[in-house]
Amino acid sequence: MSRGQRPHTSARDLNSRAVIGIHSAIEALKVRPRAVKDIWLKKGNERDPAFKIFADFAQKYKCPLKWQHESALNQIAASHQGVCVWVSETPSLDLSSLPGLESTKPTTVLALDEISDPHNVGALLRSAWLFEAAALIVPERRTAHLTPSVIKVASGGAEHVPLVVSARLTDDLSILKEKGFWIYGLAGEGRQTLPQTRFNGKVVLAIGAEDKGLRATTRKVCDELIRIPQLDADASFNASVAGAIALYEVQRQRQNP
Repeated sequence: MSRGQRPHTSARDLNSRAVIGIHSAIEALKVRPRAVKDIWLKKGNERDPAFKIFADFAQKYKCPLKWQHESALNQIAASHQGVCVWVSETPSLDLSSLPGLESTKPTTVLALDEISDPHNVGALLRSAWLFEAAALIVPERRTAHLTPSVIKVASGGAEHVPLVVSARLTDDLSILKEKGFWIYGLAGEGRQTLPQTRFNGKVVLAIGAEDKGLRATTRKVCDELIRIPQLDADASFNASVAGAIALYEVQRQRQNP
């Protein structure tokens, strides 16, 4: 072992999370380079220029790099794109540490009400990052958390937007209301449309699963139910698309009051 190189330790022994997919993995290298513990690349891609950034990183930070058979990467997730970066930090926080909780600074938070599809959660993480949301709140149960598939779909968003895992979502939404947040639930039967709604100050956008929407208990804690205008009233937007549209409108109003 060369001087200054860290002794090898299994990534799983360090309770690291797996970041798969080229874009997600590169973002992890950028955001938290000191937390990268292992880099796994698909054997056979040694000469592929797309993987050079990982080899250069491993050399610079004295990080173990292993060329693995595809079967090893497939055990993590099938959509790995030939790369897995093991990272010892997880972008999560407690509700008490939420940015904007104790201030009047305009803040946007997404609350996901039992959205179990990892593609929807990952896409919402990416939109939340690009539209400057402070966090995603997700229930402990019946919701996809930071799995490798979610992180891959987020394409870097998981490194920027923390998850608040809630034991009881309605209780945490009530706490946010007490701290000055206004809770908007996206629902097809909302009395007013998204463009009609004035988003001021601290905002929570509550989004339900595609098959059942917001639960009745979540609707009760919302200050307002709003709907996105659409051509066919019998159809509905994908949950991640609806969230992205709402995030855009909040950001647009903040930038053009």
